[in-house]
Amino acid sequence: MLKPVKNWIILGIDLQEKTFRPSDWAARICELACNMQNNRMVQYSDDLRPIRYNGQTAVYVDIDLKEERTKIWEQVMSFANLHQLKVIEYADPITAFHCLLKPKSEVYLRDQLEDQFEPAQMAA
Repeated sequence: MLKPVKNWIILGIDLQEKTFRPSDWAARICELACNMQNNRMVQYSDDLRPIRYNGQTAVYVDIDLKEERTKIWEQVMSFANLHQLKVIEYADPITAFHCLLKPKSEVYLRDQLEDQFEPAQMAA
């Protein structure tokens, strides 16, 4: 029985296995949902944050972002689709972090996203 998806990891490589540039793309996209502290430090949201996944720059996207801030979720997933980035979905948050050692299940959403979202440009 398949569990419903609870989070996604957007990898910094495209479907042709090329590294996505610029190198700070993950931090830039995560700034869509971040808070700026008084000392100008960025505090990333628990729902959208840059991570390292198997040595690659990646973005962790939690289901709460989709449920609570749908527009930001749509923009993030549209960005991944526009740039043909690999997207992995997981059934539970713990799996995502345990899979840093050994991925268990990977589903690339490119075909599913193509019909659902229009390309969006990332905010500068």
